Amino acid sequence: MKSKRVLPLVLLIFTALPTTFPSDCTAQSDYYAGKTIQIIVSSSAGGGTDMAARLVGNIMPKYLPGNPNTVAQNMAGAGGRVANNFFAREAKPNGFTLLQGDTNSLISFTRGGSSVNYDPRKYEALGAIVRGGSILVSRKDAQARLSNKSAKPVVVGDIDGITSWVAMTVWGADYLGWNLRCIYGYRGTQETLLALRRGEIDMWGSTNAKLVRDLVKDGLVDVITQQDSERRSDFPDVPTFIELLGNKRPSGAAWEAYLAWAGPTSVDKFLVAPAGTPKEIVTLLRQAFNNMAKDDQFKAQAATFFGDEWRVISGEKTGALIREVTTISPEAQNFLTQIRRKYELPLGTAE
Repeated sequence: MKSKRVLPLVLLIFTALPTTFPSDCTAQSDYYAGKTIQIIVSSSAGGGTDMAARLVGNIMPKYLPGNPNTVAQNMAGAGGRVANNFFAREAKPNGFTLLQGDTNSLISFTRGGSSVNYDPRKYEALGAIVRGGSILVSRKDAQARLSNKSAKPVVVGDIDGITSWVAMTVWGADYLGWNLRCIYGYRGTQETLLALRRGEIDMWGSTNAKLVRDLVKDGLVDVITQQDSERRSDFPDVPTFIELLGNKRPSGAAWEAYLAWAGPTSVDKFLVAPAGTPKEIVTLLRQAFNNMAKDDQFKAQAATFFGDEWRVISGEKTGALIREVTTISPEAQNFLTQIRRKYELPLGTAE
């Protein structure tokens, strides 16, 4: 059973921006002077991706020549496809339009399908904010039903049914016998959290440790498992999903498919420039991102937004990770399609 809602499409009209630049732009102290950088955000307002974009937009311009203004534009929908398709089609490679992407953008690409008209491997990665693996929680009043197939199913709630942590629930149902059903179509993190607090859904996940701690502090949920290969230092008593699987952990295409779905959390909230952006521009933007990561104001705000486990990775490493987590064999791709069909989740390639 599933629930879908029609998500509003945000129409975006860009102000004309320069399409030419000096070949020695890194030496031009006024390259960005009086200009505005548009950051397209592949999610709705209020979630982790939106917070990352606004944090970057607030601090990173300090380290760009000319100290440009920034404007963040949310283009939520279809697991990041709306924003990514627009970015790949319309963004000019001049350093004035960037994309704040997230794991769903990569998962959507891996799923495939005719509606995916972008290739994140071609982007020029500038860096990423990584918050650690996803943490899966369940309402206290639902846990007794999790292993009881004769009881009412535990309801998993998600925005679009493809978020990386949902992989734990699907493999949990298939290999651990969890009693679940998935509902997707919520319009953002805040709406999903409200549904959890109201009891509309019973299970939810996030990489944002602060949000999870708030739920635990309120006595609403217990933490079930976490997605990292090793336990996070901020949740040392919570078993990893691999630990929960134990000797029931699958191998071959089934496990490759799981890693393809869950793996993009190693990239998390990534910032990119369009394909074809000149090397001089990419270098300038990467240097600004790296300098931003050392900024005390940035570090303080990141800790407030994301908790203590966040870290920053470089543009070069981000690009390599994007290529790594979006590589999948045909056998694993087919397994993904079949297991999503089984649990009535979006199929991608087979749709």
